[in-house]
Amino acid sequence: MSSPETPEQTNEYLWSGSGRPDPEVAHLERLLSVYRQDVPLPLLPVLERGWWETLLWSRAIRATAFAAAAAVLLVMVAPWAMRRIALPGEAWQARKISGAPSINGRTMQDEGALRAGGILETDGASQAEIRIGLIGRMTVLPGSRLRLTETRPGRYRMALDHGKIFARTLAPPFTFVVDTPGPTAYDVGCAFALETDESGSGVLSVTSGWVQLELGYHEVLIPGGAASLLRPGGNLGTPFFASASAPFRAALERLDFAPQDTAERAATLRELLDAARPGDVFSLQELLRTATGEERRRIVDRGMELLPPAPGITRADLLRGDDAMMDQWRHQLGLPQVKRWWIHWRDILPE
Repeated sequence: MSSPETPEQTNEYLWSGSGRPDPEVAHLERLLSVYRQDVPLPLLPVLERGWWETLLWSRAIRATAFAAAAAVLLVMVAPWAMRRIALPGEAWQARKISGAPSINGRTMQDEGALRAGGILETDGASQAEIRIGLIGRMTVLPGSRLRLTETRPGRYRMALDHGKIFARTLAPPFTFVVDTPGPTAYDVGCAFALETDESGSGVLSVTSGWVQLELGYHEVLIPGGAASLLRPGGNLGTPFFASASAPFRAALERLDFAPQDTAERAATLRELLDAARPGDVFSLQELLRTATGEERRRIVDRGMELLPPAPGITRADLLRGDDAMMDQWRHQLGLPQVKRWWIHWRDILPE
């Protein structure tokens, strides 16, 4: 007499056909036997993938497609998101760093609110920090007076009557604007220091990103690492890098702002070109915007000597001011890119 099978042995029949089947399973098999397929199924032909199918279903292509879809979504959503980020509140929040800064003549305690039309001042021993809506922060250094003149969707505008500020922002270009007694500074997503006195004399130094200075119909773009002098009158200072030598900067200032006759100007230009180094070609390229005649030829020749243009860019192109050739030559300087909020968002966090 055979011993009864265990449940494990009975279950094995379901997987491998070995052992004794459960009576209910055997009954089901008998009922369904009329539908049994006795003839072997024909083998289907193996279809080889074409090269385009292999390419289409490759992991790299799928990853690229996903990245492209994400990029398209980002491009569509980013403007909407940044408009929401740039929406101003009712007031800019201010915080005392040291001393006794004041808002509208009242000494701040630890914090305060600066509304449109309001004035924040620091004496010789005071500093304050202002949160520029949701787009950045600004430090107001001692001896400064600033006014909040406009705060509306997509536009934050203030006036620095005198003193010095350091701002770090991250917003769509031209969202944050600073007026001075001289030029107006338009933020292009950057960090910069701006100093001016009541007459309009001062300096704008860009730490990262770009700032555009405008005065009347004149404008100039200043990249990170460069600066531009502010002076009363109708001219903008040609930007120069911090590494420029003192003789170069002095000659550049005289060319930009000092009244000179033809002989004096020619001598100053000679000093400038003699003191120029490869990094100063950016300033020389900016001078070409207004230079004409012999001055233009001298600047182009010295610039080409310091930074030989890439093949295809000729002296004649540069003398003529061909925009495409000038852009290619300028590209050789490796200037920084305009900031992008999805990459540089940490720049607006508190230090």
